Amino acid sequence: MTNDRFRAAAAFTLIELLVVIAIIAILAALLLPALAKSKATGHSAVCLSNLRQLQVGYLTYAHDNSDKLPPNISRRVQFDQVNVTGAWVLGNTTVDTNIANIKAGVLFPHIGSAAVYRCPADKSTVRDQPSLLRTRSYSISLWLNVDIVNFGSADWATTNPLNRKKLSQIVDPPPSQTWVLIDEHPLSIDDGVFLIATYEISGWSSYRGDQHNNGANLSFADGHVEHYRWRCRRKFTQYSYNWTPTINAGDRADLHKLQDGLPHSP
Repeated sequence: MTNDRFRAAAAFTLIELLVVIAIIAILAALLLPALAKSKATGHSAVCLSNLRQLQVGYLTYAHDNSDKLPPNISRRVQFDQVNVTGAWVLGNTTVDTNIANIKAGVLFPHIGSAAVYRCPADKSTVRDQPSLLRTRSYSISLWLNVDIVNFGSADWATTNPLNRKKLSQIVDPPPSQTWVLIDEHPLSIDDGVFLIATYEISGWSSYRGDQHNNGANLSFADGHVEHYRWRCRRKFTQYSYNWTPTINAGDRADLHKLQDGLPHSP
């Protein structure tokens, strides 16, 4: 009889068990957001490191090639925009199933690792292959040694005086304010060109990424990298091949933030 009373005293009652479960659930609810934020911060740090390595390679290429910036050569091939031979990176990341087009780009010998071309927060997949992650998350500004034919408004950039072909031509704004590489949104990324107009057009062509706490990471022509936190919490849901208008003052400010980092004068 004594043993039976001891076992009854040592066992959990149903109420006590439910209380323990409730406490565990509360602790999990408190900890999971902190863990998710920590993971996101880690992804952003790796992304910034990737961009720093890419930017160092970008500058090394220029120093090794008589001041010439890595070319960004893009052509329309059937329905896709594709970087072609001689460009900093080849192919189209929405359909590339391996790293061959990364390794064939003129920038790769100065980088040596295909892994740094993809942001760890980028979970986008290859077209029609949902189990295969894309190999690249970054694109380069339209106005840095671009040679593009897309049968659209971007074509005029090729011969525009604002199109900088040499590192020494990056003067206004100075290299510390001229951005080079950017996290591009998975909906618009394809070739290696980030399409963006100068101030006369207030709309998006390529979309800025937002995977880092509603922000994106960028590299600059002097070699440093930065995180931009967007003022507008805009969520792009589909890609338009036309200019996509800004939706409010915050969205316009975000666009102008990037336009401030484009070449301003011939």
